[in-house]
Amino acid sequence: MLDEMKGIEFLGAEELARFIKRKMSSLPEDQVQQFRMLFSSRIGRGAGVCQPPSWLATFIGEFAKIRNAKAICDPWAGNGSLIGHVNLLCEARSASAFTVNQSEYSLGKILFPEIEWHCVGTHQLLESDFKQYDLIISSLPFGLRHSSPLEVDAGEEGVITLRDDFAHLLMVHTMRQIPETGIGAFIVTPQFFNSNRSVFRHFGLIGLKAEAALTLPQGTFSPYTEISTVLVIITRSESGPMFVGQLSNDQKMNSQILENMTLRKEGGSLEMGRFVEPTTYRGLASIRAEERLKEAEARFGGAAIPLCDLSTSITLGRIDKDFAFEDRENSLYIPLIGSRDVVTSIDELAIKTHNYAQVTIDPSRSSAAFVARFLNSDLGKELRYSNQKGSTIPRLNKESLQYIGVFVPDLKTQQLVLDVEARIAEEQNTMLALQGELSEIRRDLWGNPSSSSDAEKKLAVLSKRLGTGVKEHAAERLDQWFETLPFPMASILRAWQATPSNDYKSKYEHLIDFFEGTAEFLSVILLSAYSSNEPIFTPIKERLNNAMQKQNLTFRRATFGTWKCVSEFLGARTRELLAEKKDPEETANSRDLCAELFSDRSLVLPRMLSRPELSPIFAATNKMRNDWKGHGGLVSPEEARYRNEMLLAELQKLREVFEDVWVETQLIHSQTCTPRRGLFENEVSIQMGSNSEFLKENRSMSIWLDVERLYLYKKGSPGALKLLPLIQVGPSPRSAKNACYFFSRVESDGVRFVSHHYDVESEWKDTFADVTATIESLSQI
Repeated sequence: MLDEMKGIEFLGAEELARFIKRKMSSLPEDQVQQFRMLFSSRIGRGAGVCQPPSWLATFIGEFAKIRNAKAICDPWAGNGSLIGHVNLLCEARSASAFTVNQSEYSLGKILFPEIEWHCVGTHQLLESDFKQYDLIISSLPFGLRHSSPLEVDAGEEGVITLRDDFAHLLMVHTMRQIPETGIGAFIVTPQFFNSNRSVFRHFGLIGLKAEAALTLPQGTFSPYTEISTVLVIITRSESGPMFVGQLSNDQKMNSQILENMTLRKEGGSLEMGRFVEPTTYRGLASIRAEERLKEAEARFGGAAIPLCDLSTSITLGRIDKDFAFEDRENSLYIPLIGSRDVVTSIDELAIKTHNYAQVTIDPSRSSAAFVARFLNSDLGKELRYSNQKGSTIPRLNKESLQYIGVFVPDLKTQQLVLDVEARIAEEQNTMLALQGELSEIRRDLWGNPSSSSDAEKKLAVLSKRLGTGVKEHAAERLDQWFETLPFPMASILRAWQATPSNDYKSKYEHLIDFFEGTAEFLSVILLSAYSSNEPIFTPIKERLNNAMQKQNLTFRRATFGTWKCVSEFLGARTRELLAEKKDPEETANSRDLCAELFSDRSLVLPRMLSRPELSPIFAATNKMRNDWKGHGGLVSPEEARYRNEMLLAELQKLREVFEDVWVETQLIHSQTCTPRRGLFENEVSIQMGSNSEFLKENRSMSIWLDVERLYLYKKGSPGALKLLPLIQVGPSPRSAKNACYFFSRVESDGVRFVSHHYDVESEWKDTFADVTATIESLSQI
């Protein structure tokens, strides 16, 4: 059915009508509804209407059913996708849809003839009668201006004039007319809560209340827009606490949120539900920052100190060609927009001066360098972002700057921290100098082979200076490091370590397998993240497959080159999401989307996966593999040792790229799941390190984990990233020993997986219907 939908966006109204009638008359009755929903969602954005994804329409439909809605209306219905879906679920007695677009009116009447359709102008909408409805639902137009204000009777306050976007005026007009027991469910942008001219500021006067605000996943309306959106529930009741949470495309999680909201109880995490004072609500990000601050206070053993208490002066930059900050000692410069680094020198300013504030720190309390480093930490950036105000371009002002909390220990401890930091930098410089010396010896060796004896003497002197202790320490630390890696990678390095020290051929072959397995593992993470949001992934997948075809690569017969290509392509896309944009709001939306995709609000995982240093590592090791396997014959012990050392050098580079990402991010597999206290208590096996006897722990989360899939879990996160079934960890087919198998290719008689560490059964072939479906989906353009 999807194939038949291709190109429908380009058909004229009459052709579309003929296509719909012909298709609906040819389908079995049980498929007509599926076609109507699929077709209406494929039309996309028209007349300012963004059609909600099916999971969101289902949530609103279940909400309508619980509220026993009998007469429903969508005053901005587009082609009827939302109201058609909701009407089917809640079985209302009557349903009406309004649109301002004649083509959508005609299509809607054909697609959803059971709905009463109206085509009117925008001014007429604000004069239409909505008294007969008990539920208003709508995906309201984003940013549509309206020239005329709305006059509203506010009782004792008299008539008040509301000036706002058309969407918010339409919301007020409809909600003021429906019965006292009526309710509304509207999809809006964060401007509804953040704009100073929003009708939300007047809800108390006009008898309306925001009963709930459920943040939608970033990219919910992609590819039409990546703007942030919120599902807000409006009632005509008295003021009181507002329920807030975050929906996802996970139906079990959404059902629990709906239950929490209906029963008016808080969930076990912010995403599952909290109650807040409506007038103070500025989004989940500010609440998260407050919770992070409380956690940090417990960890630091004291309260954060407001920046105003640490500073002697705060000066905002001005738009004036003659303006310049005074050169004051112990000062730092905080960007007022975006999330660029705080700097301690005027020479380091990265954007225009008027977008900075100069903060002079009291030297008896702290140093500018220490405060700057805290404000550049993940927590510091989160606190800065949460304090930015404004609906168009959020920015810090003098008042919000003053109350940013900073954790500063006593001056002695601060100085010790900075001294240790300086020593770390000094040792790094020493290592860089040694690397430079080694590079110089190598250049001399190959620049003039006749001077090899001189090169050997220089190397001997350098090696003696390093001593055996340094080498033993490096080897020991390497062993400790790979025990922090996820099992699919650590298990291969364990096989490398267990190989006899003089069997360099087996050793370097294990390292080749490690890099190929790592490329696949990281690619699977990237594919899993992007494929979790189909509207986002569809255009990306098309470009990815085109890039692979140019290199004669395919998912069906995956190679090291396949995974290298995927890692490069999706890594670059992730860098785009994380990059600083000219528009700070676009930067925030893009990074929020990235956090949603990877289930990592710290962005540590996507930042690592997008590092440009990964590409040359995989390119170099893939070339080594192809060169060495493409030229058979015996390999001398000396050559084998040389190859092992070359790969070890690449391993050290990879270690630098990984940094500490695997300390906080774990590969887990759910054993059981139990709903408890508004959360899902998952018993999981922690699949980290090379030991195949996995530890079991409980994780209280906002999602129900599938026992047949692997997940990546960021410690402390309410969710986890479900991985595509291209990596299998568990008992091998004919033994109880846990092993890791990597997808290799689809064959005529099944799907082939290979193990890079388990020699007893190095291959595993089975039907794997879910794997076949995944490969087919990834390969579709």
